[in-house]
Amino acid sequence: MLKKLTKHKFFLNIFANLVYLTLWLIKHSSKWKGINETVISDELRNNKSLIVLIWHNQLMGSTFSWKFIPKLRPIATSHRDGQLSVLVQKKFGLDPLLREKDRPASLIKEISKASKNGDCIYITPDAPHGPRYEINTNIFKLALKYDMKVVFLSFKTNKFFKLNSWDKLRIPMPFSKGVFFWGKEIIDPKDFQNEENFNKKVTHELNNNKKLIDDYI
Repeated sequence: MLKKLTKHKFFLNIFANLVYLTLWLIKHSSKWKGINETVISDELRNNKSLIVLIWHNQLMGSTFSWKFIPKLRPIATSHRDGQLSVLVQKKFGLDPLLREKDRPASLIKEISKASKNGDCIYITPDAPHGPRYEINTNIFKLALKYDMKVVFLSFKTNKFFKLNSWDKLRIPMPFSKGVFFWGKEIIDPKDFQNEENFNKKVTHELNNNKKLIDDYI
């Protein structure tokens, strides 16, 4: 029933408002801690765009974690879940880039404009359909093309529930303690011989930070 309702723009907007109000309550009733934020702020002094990577089941952190001056531009898909995500992210002041299945070139143009403006690109590398914790997005070529370094973000709260989705999406609960863990290492795609080595490094960093964040919860 809910899936049928969200196919209509009117009900999709109502649902987006409900999600936004829920996340607003979570944000303002919980305590948040950022780890290694100076790593990102120091890198941004170079006035160059960055690619921020986070696993899809932690993406709720995108609405709360960004405290820096450049725009954060999440990449969202054009399917129903992606449309909902776009509406909610806009309410939090983010400016998503839409990945449309029938118009892949339009996303590349928007990324090009964003990188020239100094915006940062936010990607969930195992999206939109998984498998969970496996890269299925061509981040390597994208980062090379626009000369962008890659940073890693992990997000976790001590109170949450999991959706029965492909990624086991974690939904924070109100009155939680939450942590945004920025990886200390920032990687440059030019330092890698090929995409395979690059993807291995990305997977290792994201999975390792996913474990390290537990020390702060």
